[in-house]
Amino acid sequence: MSQSDIALMVLVAFTLSFCGICAWALWPANRQRMKAYGRIPLNEDKSHD
Repeated sequence: MSQSDIALMVLVAFTLSFCGICAWALWPANRQRMKAYGRIPLNEDKSHD
């Protein structure tokens, strides 16, 4: 197995991983959770009163 074959397999693995993570994040069942995560920076920090 040559170095270019290994590099191609790594590229395919990373591409599939990226696509899988994107699909999971955009899945309709996860929509509310992802919206809540997106609002975290806008929430006031109650611990620093």
